[in-house]
Amino acid sequence: MIIILTGVSGTGKTTIGQQLSKHLDWPFLDADDFHPEANIQKMASGHALTDTDRWPWLDRLRDELSRRIQQRQSAILACSALKQSYRKHLSTDPANIRFVHLQGDYALILARLQQRDKHFMPPELLTSQFDDLEECIHGLIVNIDQSTTQITTEIIVALGLQNRRQTTTLANALMFPEAPRWHNGTLWFTDQHARKVIRMHPDGELHTMAETPDLPGGLGWLPDGTPLVVMMTQRQICRIENGTLREYADLSQLASFHCNDMLVDAQGRCWVGNFGYDLHGGEAIKPAEIILIPPGQNPRVVTHDVIFPNGMAITPDANTLIVAETFAARIRAFSIGANGQLDNPTVWVDLDGGFPDGLCLAQDGSLWVAIPNIGEVLQIEPGGNILTRITTRGRPYACMLDDDNRKIYITSSETDNPDEARRLRSGRIEVATIGEENI
Repeated sequence: MIIILTGVSGTGKTTIGQQLSKHLDWPFLDADDFHPEANIQKMASGHALTDTDRWPWLDRLRDELSRRIQQRQSAILACSALKQSYRKHLSTDPANIRFVHLQGDYALILARLQQRDKHFMPPELLTSQFDDLEECIHGLIVNIDQSTTQITTEIIVALGLQNRRQTTTLANALMFPEAPRWHNGTLWFTDQHARKVIRMHPDGELHTMAETPDLPGGLGWLPDGTPLVVMMTQRQICRIENGTLREYADLSQLASFHCNDMLVDAQGRCWVGNFGYDLHGGEAIKPAEIILIPPGQNPRVVTHDVIFPNGMAITPDANTLIVAETFAARIRAFSIGANGQLDNPTVWVDLDGGFPDGLCLAQDGSLWVAIPNIGEVLQIEPGGNILTRITTRGRPYACMLDDDNRKIYITSSETDNPDEARRLRSGRIEVATIGEENI
């Protein structure tokens, strides 16, 4: 994550940025250090910068932010970014950039500037900065008429950074681990591009439970304990019987593209999503279906128009299905009708550019969501309040809690590209303990 502190000169961007840097252990960047000498001399002589002066400076900042995001580095940048066009230019990757606008009235800020010396920005230019200042439409607004400690705390809490966790790695050298499930004291998952279903003991010991002729997707268990696995490109569900696969349901006439994740509920009903379009072939995004397979009945579509349905969870009362819509950057909730039909879709949370993949529901009603494009697993309350952030070594694609919700297991990889996943073997199983002291 990159935090960009914006506001006119004198709002305390540098002071707050350094406080955040100390608390989060992230590097602090001052946009003033990226100004060419000509800009510094112009401001020092009492002349306001024009857009012609600012754009090369903004380009240098944009390149620096892009580099850090690509390398999955967090940082804090203090930058006036007075106009919306400047902020848009800097927002190279909206899912990984958070603007925090430090706001105060003219008299307060002028008094601060008049007390500051050895700075190239003279108080006389404050009026021009207020003239240029445009409302920060997408960002957190923080009033500066409070202590630096209060401001720093407000930012940390609002961005969900007060409770951060790191992971340890239990298994590595996998191709693309996905669909983690906790079952009878062990973690099951699929290594998609290795075409295996694997069970892992809590100490990291791995056992191959089945090898598959197709890419394996979601996992689940029937009430009698029989494991099921999705065959993605064949668009079918198979039983795993002593390491052998037996067809359970054929979805080829219902799924518009490769099948994906699956949830099996306590009644033995299977809920299956699919891509909806050729993701890796570069096809434009299209909506997909969620298919229901009731025990002993034919599969049927229970809702349309879902954008890349992925991880799913059902609330304890069995009345609501929660679905990650990956490339809509949101999670939606559907009412489950008596016949399994999904109705009344509502947005459970809008992730503001974050692409949710696998998820699991905690005992307290919060969701844990793996978001690969920001490189974090988030614990989120309904409406979007972030309770916990977990930073992973690889890009997290799915997550699963153990029975007592004390540990969360995360499947991660550097890529979901099939060829690269097979070549790099960067897949990992990572684990974080819930309830540790804050980092």
